Amino acid sequence: MAAMNLVSSAVRGLIILVGISFFAIPVYAASNFAFEDGKGGYSAEPIRSAAGNQELMQSLSLTLQIAFGTVLLTLLLLIPTVAYLHLVIPGARAWVEFLTLTPLVIPPIVQAVGFLYSMPTWLKSTPNSLIFAYVILALPFSYRAIDASFATIDARTLYDASRSLGASFSAAIRKVLIPNVLTGIYGAIFLTIALVLGEFAYASLLLWDTFPTELAVAGMANASTAVALSVLSLLGVWLILIGINLFNRKSRTLVTAGAK
Repeated sequence: MAAMNLVSSAVRGLIILVGISFFAIPVYAASNFAFEDGKGGYSAEPIRSAAGNQELMQSLSLTLQIAFGTVLLTLLLLIPTVAYLHLVIPGARAWVEFLTLTPLVIPPIVQAVGFLYSMPTWLKSTPNSLIFAYVILALPFSYRAIDASFATIDARTLYDASRSLGASFSAAIRKVLIPNVLTGIYGAIFLTIALVLGEFAYASLLLWDTFPTELAVAGMANASTAVALSVLSLLGVWLILIGINLFNRKSRTLVTAGAK
């Protein structure tokens, strides 16, 4: 029995090591390529070069604004919708789940053309049009994150209990259900931000200079700068994930303490 446990632990450790190596080795190789100065040392010159690129910094600022707007619109759209599905028409969840998969099967160029023809002119002339495009593109991921979190709680019982105590529908959603599904909400936020920071096709087709498109242009002139920024953006997404996890744990602790 002890031998089996030892073998099982060794196999788990090997799998974890392979998984970590799968992500760590490419990041190390890219970092080594980006920051090596050609003399056996390392230099931060690619970062200084990127910081001096005004167009690149403007595109990063624009992308962060679009990410904020996309997250806000996604949460405002999905939280009430998923709550309504679980509380009122749970039988429709399968159909809605199927509809949220359509952005994965429709080619981006078809979706981009559809956006151009369906959006009003005043919206097409601003980069805010990308917010609506990214909300739809993130639906397969953000919807499932929130829906799975709602599925882990007894939403109907919590809602009925809050309503019997005099809470309105919005108050029941805001003060009772949302604190219990924060894990899914934070997951949706992380997935949406990661998608916006790395999405290239929509911005390119809709002719907006976001961070990924400017990064591709910068890579044509200076590959090390583009790779360095790609590594930093990847690390930034990881830091966002860690921060969301820490904030989620703190929120769960506060909710548990309040319940006691």
